[in-house]
Amino acid sequence: MSGDSRKVSTIRARLSLSGWIYVLLTMVLGLAAVNSNNNVLFLLTSLLLSLLFLSGLTALYNVSGLSIKANSSKVPTAQRQNLIQISIKNNKRLASIVLDVGLEDHTQVIPVLNSKASSEVFLPWTPWHRGKVSLPYVKVTSSFPFGFVVRGGYYDARAVIVVSPAPDNDLMEQVFAKNEKQSETLNTGQGLGEWKGIRQYRPGESMSSIVWRRLDWQKPAMGADNSQWPAHSFAHEASKALVLDWDDPVYQHLDTEKRLSLFRTLLDEMVLSNTSWKLNLPAVEISGSGKLNLEQALWSLALVEPLPVHNSEL
Repeated sequence: MSGDSRKVSTIRARLSLSGWIYVLLTMVLGLAAVNSNNNVLFLLTSLLLSLLFLSGLTALYNVSGLSIKANSSKVPTAQRQNLIQISIKNNKRLASIVLDVGLEDHTQVIPVLNSKASSEVFLPWTPWHRGKVSLPYVKVTSSFPFGFVVRGGYYDARAVIVVSPAPDNDLMEQVFAKNEKQSETLNTGQGLGEWKGIRQYRPGESMSSIVWRRLDWQKPAMGADNSQWPAHSFAHEASKALVLDWDDPVYQHLDTEKRLSLFRTLLDEMVLSNTSWKLNLPAVEISGSGKLNLEQALWSLALVEPLPVHNSEL
């Protein structure tokens, strides 16, 4: 979601490194003009100071009259780098030239933004928790034409991004290892059934059936031949859909955030193996296969209540 942007703070005008060098040379020339009483040097000093003023004035014009929107085409993942689309529109009568657009520690340059035109840039962003997360302020600066004076500001795109939970592979291994010993009912890519033991993995099966902690990568061709991999064996393996049920007793010892991370990890495995799955959450049920309906599932996982409470990410 994205609303109308507003400028929340102005970056104080500052000189760049080349600007400081320029000022130093101008001062030297001014001192020479005073000592020699040379009118030509006085004129040159005045011209150089005028160019410095013009640089700051032009840079200020470049960053004025802009509106900013931000959105994400996919549901981002917490604790991972995601690409955010930032759209900048020039509402002025003249073009803006050489705009530096930044989000957190990443920056891209828009060479020319014509009058009444828009331009899009894609910048990485790493949210630290799931739920509805406000996008940090977007930094827009310019030092055109001479690069002596930097002007700009921070813009609030008023974008609230729905972020899905981060996967946790270690948690998945712990949950499956625990149920391997207890012979309890477990939802896997092979359907719902009682755990019976360990067998050889059959190529094409869901990767969630693999007993990852028993893989011995030191054996020759273990990585190339997955038929040697150990897999869970269940009493009933007729169903090919992974059922993720929020109320399943297998997951009741996990708190909300860990359970969501586990479900996200298993969904990622289903996408890799192109396996059918079904997600049963307190307020919604979603079925899919591979990437089919994955975005809807991630959206639902992101909004499971209670939402985590964190300080605003600025």
